[in-house]
Amino acid sequence: MKKKILGISLSILLLILVWFQWNWKHVEAFPSIISSFYSKEFCSCFYVMKLSEAQCHDFARQWVPIGEFINDTVKKEVSVTGLGRTNKAIYLNEKNGCVLRND
Repeated sequence: MKKKILGISLSILLLILVWFQWNWKHVEAFPSIISSFYSKEFCSCFYVMKLSEAQCHDFARQWVPIGEFINDTVKKEVSVTGLGRTNKAIYLNEKNGCVLRND
């Protein structure tokens, strides 16, 4: 019985590892998605929709927590760090709204 459970466990682990290798491009991009989404959504909420900071945090909140948040109201730039990746969104104007900025 123990050998059967061990065999099934190892098979499942092997399948997961093969899946990770097969989809590595997508798995590797996941950490950037968290900070990109939060910075862009917060920027759009705060500078385009002109809602309060508290409302925009609620609007952009995700299940995965963010590490650092900086809202530079002078530059109209939002910087967010999550899962070790930092991304910035900057407000351009009313017509174009916010865009992600690559540094």
